[in-house]
Amino acid sequence: MIAPPPAARAAAASFHVLARTDRVLWVPVGLLAVLGLVMVYSASLDTPPHPTVTAEAVRHGVLGALGIVAMLVAARMDYRLLRRFSAIAYLGAAVLLVAVVVIGESEYGARRWLAIGGSTIQPAEAAKLALVLALASYTASRPPRAAALAVSAVLLALLAAPVLAQPDTGTTVVLVGVWVGVMVAWGVAWRTLGVLFAVTGAAVPLAYAVLVPDYQRERLAVFLDPTRDPLGSGFSLRQVEAALATGGVTGEGLFRGAESHLASVSARSSDFIFALVGEELGLVGGLVVITLFGVIAWRGLEAARHAPDGFGRMLAAGLTTLIVLQAFVNVAVNVRLFPATGLPMPFVSAGGSALLVMFVAVGLLQSVHSQRMPAQGTQAAMDREG
Repeated sequence: MIAPPPAARAAAASFHVLARTDRVLWVPVGLLAVLGLVMVYSASLDTPPHPTVTAEAVRHGVLGALGIVAMLVAARMDYRLLRRFSAIAYLGAAVLLVAVVVIGESEYGARRWLAIGGSTIQPAEAAKLALVLALASYTASRPPRAAALAVSAVLLALLAAPVLAQPDTGTTVVLVGVWVGVMVAWGVAWRTLGVLFAVTGAAVPLAYAVLVPDYQRERLAVFLDPTRDPLGSGFSLRQVEAALATGGVTGEGLFRGAESHLASVSARSSDFIFALVGEELGLVGGLVVITLFGVIAWRGLEAARHAPDGFGRMLAAGLTTLIVLQAFVNVAVNVRLFPATGLPMPFVSAGGSALLVMFVAVGLLQSVHSQRMPAQGTQAAMDREG
């Protein structure tokens, strides 16, 4: 009997692994990716008649295709191999974040990008994954005692500090949220987390006075009172409110970018993409988007619950928190429950580094799911880990 060629065997092995992934999880990610391409195209329409393609939509589509390839590669790999590289990834992210503060590119008053060749990257996005890997690796085989909890907080602080110095408050919020998500999965008592947040909260006024730059103070003031500068720093928020109000229940219809209330808002394809969804697809469209992220949260937590080891459990918990928290903050900004932070909506907003990182995060979630244990054996395995 003739043996199949190596390429055929590799393809068969890849198909077998991908067949074990969570089919339910693919659905919301795929729908959000398609919605993102449609909305970015709509946001890029400046004047009628509408062009068949736009440069921003093409760029988003290419990056989305690369992200899907990266997601499938991550889903195909054994996530446990990443544990041995978690320290390298963490140190690399820390070095890049420091480099951003020193030699990074500035835009809108923030220094968040590194220029490489003819393009730019945003290391803070990779730092999110690096923190998840580092925390998952560190907590996987240790009990949540005081000393270990302190070390995990240091791991957070060493990445959050240079991000905050850029300044990038939104990413800092996500990093802290990821840490909290992993701590909860680790078994840290809510009382302990409450004490830590109370102590941190007491230092917020001092940090605000010393570290927060003037433009972010103005952003917070406008968030509290959009009429403060309606034609200046409050303009975008008032346009977002108008867009959501105009959308109503079923929306104004797709591809109204040039006529949109957000047409003069530069971040309508990224930070305020949810407002564009609300304007064109209405309350129904917004609720569908939120529901899709709810499905991702459900399947991510299921992957964590049935993970075969502590590293997989912490990894899935951290990745799920990363994706869902970033989506939640983006929606909260758009409906004026949170100050503008510059965080894109996962899979939907236009972006480069952020889009790729989110696809990779889903791929790693699928990798954990593909190695899952039967439900009846999960608790016993957790008990054996101690």
